[in-house]
Amino acid sequence: MLSKTTVKLNKTICERARRAAAAAGYSSLEEFVEHAVEKELANHEESLSKEELVRKLKGLGYLE
Repeated sequence: MLSKTTVKLNKTICERARRAAAAAGYSSLEEFVEHAVEKELANHEESLSKEELVRKLKGLGYLE
């Protein structure tokens, strides 16, 4: 089982997220927030991968 931690959110953001979760069909606010964070982390990691690829291609002389 995965361990859990608590994150505090501004009440306004929390209510907006709760409404968005309900509208999108998530079973809970927690499920929605976990999915949103996973999605953002994937975007960040993909961006880092692209930057690394560009550095490698520049090092090999394929890009200027």
